[in-house]
Amino acid sequence: MIIDLSFKDLYGKALEVQELFDSVEELTNQIRIETGLRCPPSCRECCRTRGDAIQVTITEFLPLSLKLWNEGRAELFLSALETVLDDDSCILFESSPELSKEGGCTEYRYRPLLCRMFGFSGVMDKFGKVVPAICRLLKTNYPECVSKLLERISEGSRIPVFSEFSSRIRGVDPYMGTRTYSINVALRRALEYVGMRVDYTTKGFDRTA
Repeated sequence: MIIDLSFKDLYGKALEVQELFDSVEELTNQIRIETGLRCPPSCRECCRTRGDAIQVTITEFLPLSLKLWNEGRAELFLSALETVLDDDSCILFESSPELSKEGGCTEYRYRPLLCRMFGFSGVMDKFGKVVPAICRLLKTNYPECVSKLLERISEGSRIPVFSEFSSRIRGVDPYMGTRTYSINVALRRALEYVGMRVDYTTKGFDRTA
């Protein structure tokens, strides 16, 4: 295994991030159970968004980056990312439902916050009130479910709020968790950061020297 105990801090941060992701999943799954609201079958419209319109942090890609380095696939991704422009679609996007049945993401479990929360989350207005930000396709395809969601929220049900979870991401790593990049750039920087640590560790680099 190429990553040893000197990576304890990275694994700790990656675990914190994954726990935040799981918290979002728990809330969104509860919404689906209570209201029936869900993405239309095989819908991939949000994944077709330009990459520079999907802004995420390096921290959010730590779990995936560690996974790819451990599996020996990171350099393949880095090579592919060299030819990707900022406004190109996310490199993780798979347009065919036959090839990727669980959403449009080939690394669905490790997708960042915005990808998890789009269409099923809320934003804070200037009065501190949570306002649902619901995907237009959900409003069109499932108006009754959307009405049920709004009713649930008025009764006190909780939905994930993006600002809350992005603040918690900053808490995991105040440096890498603050600045956002287009999704492909964020993934490349995360892979490079973890790869640098792998390289220094395997070559016996001593940062205290």
